[in-house]
Amino acid sequence: MKQILSILIILSLLVSSSEVSAQQLTVGEKSNEDIQVRIDKNGTAHVIHIVQGNSYFPVHVETISGNMTNFSVIDSDNNIVQYFSIQKIPMTILIPPSGRNITLIRYDLPNTVSLNDGVWQWKYLTPSDAPFTDFYFPDKTDTIWDNDRPVYLNGHGIREYGDVMRLEYIIDEPQVLQDTHWQNYTFTVAVRTLSDIKKYAFDQQSMQYSIDIAKPNSFVTVIMPQSMLGGKYVTHINNNHLLTNVFHKNGTHTWIGVRPSTNGTVQIIGTTVIPEFPEFVPLFIGIIIILVFQFRTRLFWPLN
Repeated sequence: MKQILSILIILSLLVSSSEVSAQQLTVGEKSNEDIQVRIDKNGTAHVIHIVQGNSYFPVHVETISGNMTNFSVIDSDNNIVQYFSIQKIPMTILIPPSGRNITLIRYDLPNTVSLNDGVWQWKYLTPSDAPFTDFYFPDKTDTIWDNDRPVYLNGHGIREYGDVMRLEYIIDEPQVLQDTHWQNYTFTVAVRTLSDIKKYAFDQQSMQYSIDIAKPNSFVTVIMPQSMLGGKYVTHINNNHLLTNVFHKNGTHTWIGVRPSTNGTVQIIGTTVIPEFPEFVPLFIGIIIILVFQFRTRLFWPLN
């Protein structure tokens, strides 16, 4: 402890500012922190590390890799906090012991999320000293794809665990509404994708809904009424099996996400489907059975 504090005192005497750079320096305790990342509509990530205080030991905080701007280290009252930086990739911030409950490390990562063919993308590397990161996304972002796994936001953020995340999303994703008819039934299916949709079809007998996707590697979200086709769902592209992600249900509809590696016909096959007969037919048959049973009972009832 004394040796660590001596190092900090020597460093503070060698420089007149609150920051010092070093190539090799590993002192201090691992931080207890939350990381919040808010991404704006232009692809800039606004980062804040919320670091718990330590009265006895310095703590080190690893930043997110990228070209940082608007960097600051402050307390909860916006007062400047003394710190030391270890200049490596990613940069590490060393915070001396203090009675503060919270230290805030803030910075921006401009253009860290890039726009490619309509899809915003970021290969995110979680700092090694952080157990998770909280992400918040631009308005009109309904669904994000985390390592090709769709996540429905419903106006909220997500908490990401793990080392590497391939983050992808579409702002204000286009949606096509398709009316599917069978006998006297009409079902509306919503399809969200950047790809052109050539045609669609619903086959009641094979319990299958299909759409033709023109663009390979496109994210496709199908929002389907549960009364039309229920799951467990299986998905194919050109009769080849696809990874099927059922990632949201709201009581009436199911969200199904796929990302075919090729263009062609996407087939969604369910295990339940609307019945062959209208709903009043089973009810009518049931009434007839009850009446027949009552008639037979009266006919063969013992006489007094």
